[in-house]
Amino acid sequence: MRLILVHNRYISRRAGVEKRARTVTLMDTLTLLGIIAGIYILIYIIAQVIGPERFSERGIEAGTPFFIMFKTERLNAFLTRLGKKTPRVFFNIGILVGLGGMIFAFWMLADNLMKFFFVPSSAGGVVPIIPGVTVTGLPLIYIMIGLAITLVTHEFAHGIASARDDIPIRSSGLFFFLVLFGGFVEPDEEVFEKEATPQSRMRLLAAGSYVNMVFALIAMLLIANFAALMSIGFNPPSGAYIYDIDPNSPAADALQVGDVIIGLNDTEIENWANVSQFMSHAIAGSNLTIVTLRHGSVNITLAAHELNATRGYIGIYGADYWEPKPGWEWIPGGPMFAFHVRLTLMWTFMILFSVALFNLLPIPAFDGDKLLSNALGLVMKDERRVRQIMWPLRGLAIALILLNIGLSLWFGKGLF
Repeated sequence: MRLILVHNRYISRRAGVEKRARTVTLMDTLTLLGIIAGIYILIYIIAQVIGPERFSERGIEAGTPFFIMFKTERLNAFLTRLGKKTPRVFFNIGILVGLGGMIFAFWMLADNLMKFFFVPSSAGGVVPIIPGVTVTGLPLIYIMIGLAITLVTHEFAHGIASARDDIPIRSSGLFFFLVLFGGFVEPDEEVFEKEATPQSRMRLLAAGSYVNMVFALIAMLLIANFAALMSIGFNPPSGAYIYDIDPNSPAADALQVGDVIIGLNDTEIENWANVSQFMSHAIAGSNLTIVTLRHGSVNITLAAHELNATRGYIGIYGADYWEPKPGWEWIPGGPMFAFHVRLTLMWTFMILFSVALFNLLPIPAFDGDKLLSNALGLVMKDERRVRQIMWPLRGLAIALILLNIGLSLWFGKGLF
């Protein structure tokens, strides 16, 4: 079981850009979900007319509404070959990482819980990902990409570790459930429980979260070197690109979506952070000269910000302006391509890391539960004593998660 919870404290917020990525409205999201649901229903009806059994013969399970599964023996063979070539030491390291991640997950949740009681403003939100409820708008797209990467790498890692220790793979493939996409691997449970050694079981159990952390590290490195990555097809940021405008704001009659701000009064603007920094000191009612690439200078009078009546408000949402280099104008999204890539990487990192940690907790049906019980079984042969240690830890883990979720919702610390 993969617990899809996200802890959003460790992702930096660049002047609220992530929360303002709203070019896809709630209505747009619901419409998209409706179209996707319609496609699923159509496939389900076709399967019922032709016969679910005939679909199953081709490795396609479509007998349940809104759920499609593809099973293939080729993937079994591929995971098995890859597992045989992977050094066992790689998965041994995964056991140490998994146990360390479990300890860190306990600390992270406990620390966050204490902040709710003593410093609520510094506590991070711990919420389940529910499309259309806790997540709406454009971030939903970034999150779905991150979830797909997380689920595929997690499950396939289990398959590779299974093959490394000669635990047969019964089935593997891909699944689609509404907007979720992922992979699945089913090791032979009888061999896993009765024939595999505790070390083999621990390698398999830790592999999913371990590989998630490896990919999270890769995503973090890409984020850290984002400017160098984008320099392949883009010039360095040279302004602030406007991708949305509040229709009831001073900017509505003066600016357009697609404008690039290069100056505010006498301040040169090279990126969106410069705009945020300038506006943090702007006063409501003051005049502002905005210099853009397309229209030159325009003048507006700043409105009052809804959260602070003395602070000036323009009414624009933007991002760094990455101008495509000659010959790279074909890149989808143009100046917004880098913006979307960066947020996709950030959300992918957060989901990879969060899912890895939460699934290492000792909760029944999660990887961490059997990982810890097998580890304890290596150092103590008394099964009764192992159970006496496990149950309090299980109760503590469940309590920490439920309290963090409840307080996150109570304090309004959801995602979007």
